[in-house]
Amino acid sequence: MMGMDGGLDDELLFGPEDGAVTVATPQRPCGLPWPVLVVDDDPQVHAMTAVLLRDFDFDGRPFEVVSALSAEEAKAVLALRPDLPIALLDVVMETEDAGLKLVRHIREELGNHRMRIILRTGQPGQAPERDVIVGYDINDYKAKSELTAQRLFTTLVSALRAWRDIVTIERNRQGLERILSASAPLFEMRPMRSFVERLAEQIARVVDHGAAPAVLACRPVARADGGLTVEIVAGLGPFAGSIGMPVGDVLSAAAAAEVANALATQSNLYRDDHCVLVFRTREHGVTIFRLERTEPYIADEQRLLELFCNRVAIGFDNVCLYEELMALNRSLEQRVEDRTLELAANQKALILAKERVERALERELLARDQQRQFLGMVSHEFRTPLAIIDSAAQLLAMRAGQVEPEMLERLAVIRGSVQRLTGLIDSHLTDERLQSNALVVERAEVDLPDLIRTVVQPFRVAYPDREFRLTLDRLPRRAEIDANLIGLVISNLVNNALKYSGPGGPILLSGDTDGAMAVIEVTDHGRGIPEVELPRLFDRFFRGAGASGVPGTGIGLHTVQQIALLHGGAVAVDSMLGKGSTFRVVVPV
Repeated sequence: MMGMDGGLDDELLFGPEDGAVTVATPQRPCGLPWPVLVVDDDPQVHAMTAVLLRDFDFDGRPFEVVSALSAEEAKAVLALRPDLPIALLDVVMETEDAGLKLVRHIREELGNHRMRIILRTGQPGQAPERDVIVGYDINDYKAKSELTAQRLFTTLVSALRAWRDIVTIERNRQGLERILSASAPLFEMRPMRSFVERLAEQIARVVDHGAAPAVLACRPVARADGGLTVEIVAGLGPFAGSIGMPVGDVLSAAAAAEVANALATQSNLYRDDHCVLVFRTREHGVTIFRLERTEPYIADEQRLLELFCNRVAIGFDNVCLYEELMALNRSLEQRVEDRTLELAANQKALILAKERVERALERELLARDQQRQFLGMVSHEFRTPLAIIDSAAQLLAMRAGQVEPEMLERLAVIRGSVQRLTGLIDSHLTDERLQSNALVVERAEVDLPDLIRTVVQPFRVAYPDREFRLTLDRLPRRAEIDANLIGLVISNLVNNALKYSGPGGPILLSGDTDGAMAVIEVTDHGRGIPEVELPRLFDRFFRGAGASGVPGTGIGLHTVQQIALLHGGAVAVDSMLGKGSTFRVVVPV
């Protein structure tokens, strides 16, 4: 029968050899053959493939061709033999895309992702290689004309190695899944005998012994005479009825010697039809397992068995540690109870202390209310007499200038004292309102230079021997501020400059405009402020080392800062010891 993609080119099914290839086969390998599924509608392709593979072998095993003349026939073969490792698949058979549809069937419907699929076509242009490789889960794409004998062998060996690696990975994955499922129920067992019996059942599942595993577990047991004998403590299959018997009565001399050697050397032993495993736990010593089956234990199964034993041993040690922790927990229960009683007593003491603190806080709040009332009374009762004194002093000064000029100096002292008392009352009232969040900025349009001159004028009268230099031309003539509060700021800064500078030094007041901000500076040439005190200078009640002997309360600069912040501004200071200080107030206008 001639294939749809063969035509007159059937004789070019395989191209010429790349060179002389001679394969010497002095003796046919006797291993189980590697089955290769060949799907092609041309019988000559099957025959030629079988001829070419007849003289090749890989890993001691020959090749066997499993033929299918159509995609439908290949589906039937795969239903019976899903473990075929390689498929050489023609593209065009009963239909132009029958081979590609078969690829979909294998990968998607059968879910077979292990098989290596190699497409072979006599008409590469009909199914372009790039489109096929991208659109279909295949592993190689070959034109029939390029598959010489040597290239066919190379392609098959590469595919077999990939298939073998995939099968190994999947077998290990399944083995690990069996380890997880087998070891989980073991940790529920507490008595050692029950644990070993369950372990014998589960260890057979790790390497899939089948329905009738032969497993025995044995341990050293103390005899009445003080010696040790190795007895069977659990068994499956032919060893199920041997529990409690010495190993030498159940096993052959050679098998019993292997158990004794494993017990002495603490090492595992693997033979073609059995293995001996050493299972160690921290609390319960060593248990020896012997597993028997007809197939040899391959390297992957050996690793899985050792991994299972290690995992279960660690898990069972954890179970033992858990039991110890439970015992410790029970021993600590009384301590916890005693500690709870102690904590309850401490809590009661804390409640009593809290009640005392709350009563003290109530007394403090009452005292603050009384202080606030006292300050209000002082402000009301003192301002009127102070105003009367100041007015009388002004009247006497007018008359003394004409009658007795030497009285003017005394009258100036009186007026200065009145001014200081009034400022002191204003500062305390403002600070109290700040602390109680009762201070509200009442903005109004103010002539800022004129406000500063008005604030400075009483100081000129009270300190006629001091020089006040005002440079205010660059300040805005109109500013939306609280005149009373800003006046208090200027008054506090000027008062500080007078107190902390010598009698001969001038007091400088200057102003400038920086965008929408007014900048007011008060400078003195006094003693200056130490650098370490600058970060705390605006703290409430803070007084530096230089304030010793100078009257004050420590709330003036704090009040200045708070008023500036209420206006949306700020205050800063530059100072050098022995050269004076400059306080800078910035407020929006």
